[in-house]
Amino acid sequence: MDRIILLAIVAGLAFTAGDAKAQTGGPAAPQPIAAPQAPTAAPAPAPDGARLWRGTIAYRVTMGADTAGADTAVWAVRGGEVTALDRMHVMGTTAVVETRMSLPSLAPISSTETRMLPAGTIESRIAYGGGRARGTVVTGSREVAVDDAAPAGTYDLAALATILAALPLRTGAVWTLPAYAPYVRRVAPYRVEVGAVETLETALGPVRAYRVTVRGGVAEMLFWFSEAEPRWEVRGEIPAMRVRIEPRSRTP
Repeated sequence: MDRIILLAIVAGLAFTAGDAKAQTGGPAAPQPIAAPQAPTAAPAPAPDGARLWRGTIAYRVTMGADTAGADTAVWAVRGGEVTALDRMHVMGTTAVVETRMSLPSLAPISSTETRMLPAGTIESRIAYGGGRARGTVVTGSREVAVDDAAPAGTYDLAALATILAALPLRTGAVWTLPAYAPYVRRVAPYRVEVGAVETLETALGPVRAYRVTVRGGVAEMLFWFSEAEPRWEVRGEIPAMRVRIEPRSRTP
């Protein structure tokens, strides 16, 4: 499951709700606090698709007081490719994302996404090759052609969680990971910080997992990936948006 997908779906809803609350006398947003000097990030090592768990995971999605959200994530291998398919429903919106990557490097091959929002539908279809990302982005009746640089070593942003799970995670590692998103139309660096292994209580029982913090997008994202391989995503959070994603079931 990829937090970027959820972030893209709920960002507009969350900020709209926040504006309405402010207009009705809600509490002011907290002011940022200067952070201490952060350690220098090194380029992320190559991921290895052999580290990934394969199968289906059903997740519960919570956003604030809304606990009715759901997500189903499927990882499958066909030939020399791994496909990550994600179907999410939250707060009246739906997203379906499929990303194809080559094995074992997880270099992107293609990415398709459909978001059905109250305000309309957004679609993107991107193919990677020759150092370029090419395709289309459709918003309502408006279609925009995409042809942007995506140098070797760039990953697809929709597959961010999959890439992270396939890295050689170790406590204290700080890396920079380049990822391309068709809505941003450029490759952006994401800062990845690997924390200590924690024991999480889940519907599937206790799981030891690395805590991974990702910065560089609209909001800080937290991931927990199983310490044991093949590795899977045990939890995800977007603290600023009061979002949490937790597993309900797992099927090989």
